Amino acid sequence: MLIPYSTSDVLCRFDHFNDSVLGAISVDYAERTLPHIQITLTCQDDDADEPTWRSCRIDFHNAREFRIEQRTKSTQSVISFGIAITVEGGITFVDFDCLGDTERTVEQVRSSDFYIGAERVDFIVP
Repeated sequence: MLIPYSTSDVLCRFDHFNDSVLGAISVDYAERTLPHIQITLTCQDDDADEPTWRSCRIDFHNAREFRIEQRTKSTQSVISFGIAITVEGGITFVDFDCLGDTERTVEQVRSSDFYIGAERVDFIVP
């Protein structure tokens, strides 16, 4: 698995998005063969001089597969143990339910309750 250097920097800066709060999810099928998915997270910026929370967005272009499950007992969604990124066959898989295991196989990602696999993933950070 190889992930771009800039993505590694983002994962380090935001501690794999550990304890981030899920703000919004949008799935856009308009005028596309494959959906475009955007996820907005509020996350702790470890590069800041003092504790700072930032709004970050993850854009998934040409999403090939995804699963987003909402538990009825939830009042807000926290990415409790960070995210895992796995790349296979030209698809970048992001697992939001990795339970701290940031090195996952595609089979492990697919068993998750919250993951997205897309042709391109962009991290939009302040």
